[in-house]
Amino acid sequence: MQRRAAAVSVVVFLLLAAGAYTFIGAAQQPDVTLEDPDHTLSASETLTVAGTSYSFTEVSDGSATAEWTNESARYTETWEADDTVVYEGDNYSVAIPNQTDPSEFELREVQTVEWPTVEQNGTTYVIVEEDGERRLVERDEYLPEPVVHEFSEGDAIERPDNDNETVVASVTNTSVTIEWFAPRTNELSFAEGENTTLGDTAYLAHFEQQGGESVLQLTTDYQDYNSDVAAQSTFHERMNGLWGIVILSSLAAALLVMLAFMPSRY
Repeated sequence: MQRRAAAVSVVVFLLLAAGAYTFIGAAQQPDVTLEDPDHTLSASETLTVAGTSYSFTEVSDGSATAEWTNESARYTETWEADDTVVYEGDNYSVAIPNQTDPSEFELREVQTVEWPTVEQNGTTYVIVEEDGERRLVERDEYLPEPVVHEFSEGDAIERPDNDNETVVASVTNTSVTIEWFAPRTNELSFAEGENTTLGDTAYLAHFEQQGGESVLQLTTDYQDYNSDVAAQSTFHERMNGLWGIVILSSLAAALLVMLAFMPSRY
């Protein structure tokens, strides 16, 4: 009798496991679809938002990249005190006055000596050869007065290989900052379910396959997207429950079989 009852129970558990497994195989995960996306884009297409054009260089399954150009981006360059910089084709040293809040600085010509030099008693001398004779001349006496250029905050300043108008933006007691404005190419990235701002609008990204290629869909209807994501989450929860039935029913059936065939002590 016990083995018959066990057999019936085993059949019940196996039917439960088989039914759950069959349902798992037949079930289909709901798709995330946007009913009316604001924009649908593929690679090499351009989207203009709030006067700015975005060129999509790559659209793949789950990610995309777009480039846009800021026509008047700010560029800066910082010079520390005593740095050597090129101005009007020559080398100059940055000289900042020893003040708490300076607004001016100087570029002083960096002078070089073609003759050998020697140090004596803390003074640098130039070894000059004339008419077969050598004589020592103090370096400061040998060189002419260095060329000095004075600048204040707001002054224009020439920079090599830079055709943009460049000005002195700020002067501190340790550094000088110059600035200019020129085009700059920026890059934006898009990922599934993430927000990216174009202009002043934040768009949610979704990717689909259309005509054998990946397309990017942008929407501001977050509820449309989130409801489909929630449906997928519910689907996975139910599938996990069904797998639990398959596993537990199979284990119960196996356990009953083993118990039914254990030898009796009486």
